[in-house]
Amino acid sequence: MEIQQPTNAGRSKLSWFEKAWQGFCRLVVKVFYRRFEVSGLDNLPDNRGIILCANHVNALADAVVLQAATRIAIRPLARSGLFENPLLKPILRQIGAVPIYRRGDPGFEASKNSNTFSQCYELLAMGETLIIFPEGQSHDVPQLMALKTGAARMALETVQATRTEPAVIPVGLTFPEKGKFRSAVLVQFGKPLDLTFPENSTQEQNVIELTGRIRAGLESITLNAESWEEINLIARVERFFAFRHGKYHQRNLQQRFRTQQRLIDAQRLLRKYEPDKVRGLITQLKQFEKICQHCGVKDYQLSIDYKPTLIGLYMLRMTWMLLVVFPIALWGIINSYIPYQLTKRLSDHIARGANQHDTAKMVLGLFFFSFIWGLQSYLTFHYFGWKWALAYIITLVVSAAAALLVRGEKQRIIENIRVFLLFLRKRDLKAYLRHKRQELEKELARMVRIANRLSNS
Repeated sequence: MEIQQPTNAGRSKLSWFEKAWQGFCRLVVKVFYRRFEVSGLDNLPDNRGIILCANHVNALADAVVLQAATRIAIRPLARSGLFENPLLKPILRQIGAVPIYRRGDPGFEASKNSNTFSQCYELLAMGETLIIFPEGQSHDVPQLMALKTGAARMALETVQATRTEPAVIPVGLTFPEKGKFRSAVLVQFGKPLDLTFPENSTQEQNVIELTGRIRAGLESITLNAESWEEINLIARVERFFAFRHGKYHQRNLQQRFRTQQRLIDAQRLLRKYEPDKVRGLITQLKQFEKICQHCGVKDYQLSIDYKPTLIGLYMLRMTWMLLVVFPIALWGIINSYIPYQLTKRLSDHIARGANQHDTAKMVLGLFFFSFIWGLQSYLTFHYFGWKWALAYIITLVVSAAAALLVRGEKQRIIENIRVFLLFLRKRDLKAYLRHKRQELEKELARMVRIANRLSNS
């Protein structure tokens, strides 16, 4: 089958709903995640269709994050069951989602997927952007699962059907603290994959080869470890090195990601050739962390030099927070307490795994905050009139933003004051902890040198 190629291939103009949907996704991501970083947007071509191939670790939240990461409209390929949901169906239709019918789903018919693929060919020929998750389903595994061949087949069959070549782009989604409110997310768009193959190769061989290229592309922009314990260990080692130079808070998520990738490769070599040294290093790291935890000291606090100028600036900032920001945030906390608690408690029961926590919190939060804030605004309007209702809505938005700002700040201020007073009372403690850390730094640096020699041999 061949589809007529459009004379003016290019993305269609966004509808009002698509613009509203993009704004909604960006708002949700900005509220839910404290840090949201995107890299590689220049890899997205603007003159042809795009197939985004992303890892799938956070259920429906993945699609929301991807749409928030770019200004172009993304047409997700979603399992057909989602179109039966009365709440999701109108949204999926409006944003141009395409249903995928999976084997094992109720009422599965292979012919339905033929229509789906034909629709995808047409969209790609018109310069649209599709998102597909080659792993097939969301998961809690700390590495890529086996990839399905659907993305590769779609790309190659689009070339055959429309005589246009879509850009196949791997996308890495990294959630350092998945399931935690006000955590972080990193989105990395890889370079378009090569779609040329030997002339004598069969279509099936090309599909397998392209699937392998997609996997290699995804592996380069995702963390792939054998266990979550390994991920946690690597994250702690990366923080340790960053704190050593006092640059942890200056490093962006991509820099941290690249460092963790290198550390994962290094520890695999070391576990293979120097297992005893690795175990010893892990024991030392745990002992140091245990001492710091017992003293209530965070790593970054050992790098602070309490000079008069720094103390003065800190006092000014703390005064500003206490006298101005905290009172505003208090109003937001009062108005948000009930919907926040309902969202927090119910999401723990609804989510079936860590990969569903973010999605559950987003959906429940949207419902409870909209309903309760809407009810409060209506009651204000009913009893006091529209001017008071408008003023009340403005205070809700401003105070909620202030509450998000101080959510972690309050605890940080308390911790810093307590540690400052602790170091004043026990002047040798800071020197002792710094000495222990320096010893561990030397051992870590030595292990890194060994790993470098092993990788080059």
